[in-house]
Amino acid sequence: MKVKCEICNRDFKDQDGLDQHNSSKHPVAVKTTVNTKKIKNWIIGLVVLGLIVGFIWWAMVSISADSELCKTAPVTEINIGSHQNVKLHIHSNLKIMIDGVEQQIPANIGVLPGIMRPLHTHDLDNKIHIEGLCPREFALGEFFSVWGKAFNSTCIFDKCTDSGELKMYVNGKESSEFEKLILRDDQIIVIEYKSK
Repeated sequence: MKVKCEICNRDFKDQDGLDQHNSSKHPVAVKTTVNTKKIKNWIIGLVVLGLIVGFIWWAMVSISADSELCKTAPVTEINIGSHQNVKLHIHSNLKIMIDGVEQQIPANIGVLPGIMRPLHTHDLDNKIHIEGLCPREFALGEFFSVWGKAFNSTCIFDKCTDSGELKMYVNGKESSEFEKLILRDDQIIVIEYKSK
């Protein structure tokens, strides 16, 4: 296998012959080439190390920001995407009675193509699914926000206390928390409105 001197273009039968030639005829050039290669290797190593450190920093900042956003963003702006990677997954049961008639809670509240809110329904079973990408408390009023319906201590839908009486029961006991009620696993929530 022939090798060529890059400085004077002479051919040599092997690498040993080229090395001997370079050390006797071009010692300064060979030393400079070796030093240049070392410098290039150091620069490449530092750039790669900088990229690795930068990526790790970016990942940590992103995770921290996502975590804070998960804990503070309005429920109507959070998309959990699917049931994968959730850190919270509980269910509450909600029954709404208006003048003795049970109101149907629709399926797929908070579920749209490509979007799933942390508070949503799947079926016509009165079950609120409470799911999150981080541990967090959600209030009953937030579910109504996702649903796009009014609910607070004075109104359920368009029925308000100026024309009737509104009560809420949690696990069989009357509650005055209304929209501020923190949703817990296996709660049974009954909202009753009776016209005057």
